[in-house]
Amino acid sequence: MALNNIEFEQFKQTLKKASEELGTKEIVYFSEWAYFLPSHTLKMNEVSLPEKYDIPTAWDGFGIDDLDKLEKIGFLVKTFECEEESFTFEKIIKYLIIEQ
Repeated sequence: MALNNIEFEQFKQTLKKASEELGTKEIVYFSEWAYFLPSHTLKMNEVSLPEKYDIPTAWDGFGIDDLDKLEKIGFLVKTFECEEESFTFEKIIKYLIIEQ
């Protein structure tokens, strides 16, 4: 899962807009395996960004590669990462938007 260049820029702009509207620069990425299928989401102030801002998910949506790319270009900085090796393989990563 990786966005093309146009989708990637739209994703970045949507994160900026959400940050301004929700009054926070912290983004929380959460992934887990449920019923043998992967799922993930992004939240700001407990608001699900894919739901509120129509960010594409699933096979043709954003992925961890896109978040890594945003980190490499200096838009995000990772502040926390935790992986649980339980039945659901939960992963939580927190980022701060550092470029506005």
